[in-house]
Amino acid sequence: MLKKNDIVDIVSPSTPCTFDEIQKIKNYVKKIGFTPRIFLEKETAIKKSQSHEFASIAAETRFEQLKEAIENPHSKIIWCTRGGYGSAEILPFLMKMKKPKKPKIFIGFSDISSLNIFLIQQWGWKVVSAPMLVQLALEKVSKKSEKAILDLVFGKNKELKYKLDSLNGPRNECGVTRFWSYTQNNVTPHSRNNVTPHLLRGLIVGGCISVVSAHFGTQNQIDWNKKILFLEDEGEDGERLDRYFHQIAIIIKESEKKPAAILLGNFLEANPHGAPKAKNIEIAIKKFSGKLGNIPLFIEKSKCLGHSKNMMPLVLGTDAKITADNFLVQKL
Repeated sequence: MLKKNDIVDIVSPSTPCTFDEIQKIKNYVKKIGFTPRIFLEKETAIKKSQSHEFASIAAETRFEQLKEAIENPHSKIIWCTRGGYGSAEILPFLMKMKKPKKPKIFIGFSDISSLNIFLIQQWGWKVVSAPMLVQLALEKVSKKSEKAILDLVFGKNKELKYKLDSLNGPRNECGVTRFWSYTQNNVTPHSRNNVTPHLLRGLIVGGCISVVSAHFGTQNQIDWNKKILFLEDEGEDGERLDRYFHQIAIIIKESEKKPAAILLGNFLEANPHGAPKAKNIEIAIKKFSGKLGNIPLFIEKSKCLGHSKNMMPLVLGTDAKITADNFLVQKL
């Protein structure tokens, strides 16, 4: 991973930061021991906060900043400042780029899910769903969350492990979930009468469900076939989540391309636009479970995956396993 004084390329592919926020981000990056680098710094920031989340910086400019970070031979990591809205607008430019010879660590989530899908599917990169720099610089996440992502980028953490609940799996007499044994190249059904639990393995992909859904029917549609599909979001009411879940279930049925499993992260955190009703979200998830047939559905218990003050990192585009005792495990 990284070491002290390594260069961090800082990019703003979506909603811009203010100049004050950018300065705080640079100070933070220096404080944690890295060297901040921002190409087109003045061109990609704004004087004061907007009353909306639209990406007010031209898509071409945001792409040039990202392209420079991708091609910079002196950095190993690209860290997004924030999500918000607008990263999809730079995809047409990104799709014309030649695949870099060397991959980089790429950190971003929420609206950045648009870019994450591309980087994983087109370039084979691994991306980290974890707090972005404005959250860290302005202390919008907990110290535990901050420590987790810094331990990951400094290579101090060799394993990620999160406790899950199975929402639709049959259980043996000991209460342990039984499900399908999976490898990246094949999936083999095991008898539901077999009391021996099996592991479920696969590449983990996904992200913010509203952003993932926005790419259905496009060149950037996510490929979840035989993979673990991770979904999360913030501030979405149960009724809207139900629409996304229903759309996913229909696509699975019509395309006959099935995820090896679906993993739900946090959906209950409020955003500036209002708090969703937990009961309605539970109804949407229950309905989704009933539409999935034999596709295992899990939810992370502590609500730390996705939008959350206690957000923990998840490495997308790499292998993960769900153990027989319902833990998600990634070896780094």
